[in-house]
Amino acid sequence: MRPRYTLLALSLAGLACDKAGKPAAADSTPVQTASAASEVMSPDQSYKLVFPARWAGVFRTDTLSTAERGTARPGALNVVYLPKDTAVIPQTLVVVAVYDSAAWVKVRAEGGPPPGDSVMSKNGRVYMVALPQSNPFTPGSVDALKFDSLALKPADKSSMIRVP
Repeated sequence: MRPRYTLLALSLAGLACDKAGKPAAADSTPVQTASAASEVMSPDQSYKLVFPARWAGVFRTDTLSTAERGTARPGALNVVYLPKDTAVIPQTLVVVAVYDSAAWVKVRAEGGPPPGDSVMSKNGRVYMVALPQSNPFTPGSVDALKFDSLALKPADKSSMIRVP
């Protein structure tokens, strides 16, 4: 897989599993688990995520490894839904990454779909949000209903990122 599609693939596929169907050990670092916090600072302190109140207690944030983030700057975050059904693996709600403007121009020039939506540009950086293409849970299940209720509206995508 080419690195520029890694963020999009991550947002679509959720977390990897081992052969037993359990979440695989990630080479990313957990930032916050089962968060009741409404805000999380990026590991590099370059931006803060402010989450909708309806997300309280149902997600964790992880950093992305260098391979996962591709040409994005360090500090990319994967926000993961923690299902009620513990037999089901956690799934990505949103990936937030920051690109230098020049790197973003190169990514966009490659053709094909971008790794996410550019929601803000500031100080020579482009802030990107990638959302899942569909609900990964069994239709009608408790987790499917909850996952749908957590979907970000267009205004949520840009208002959740705060740059100091």
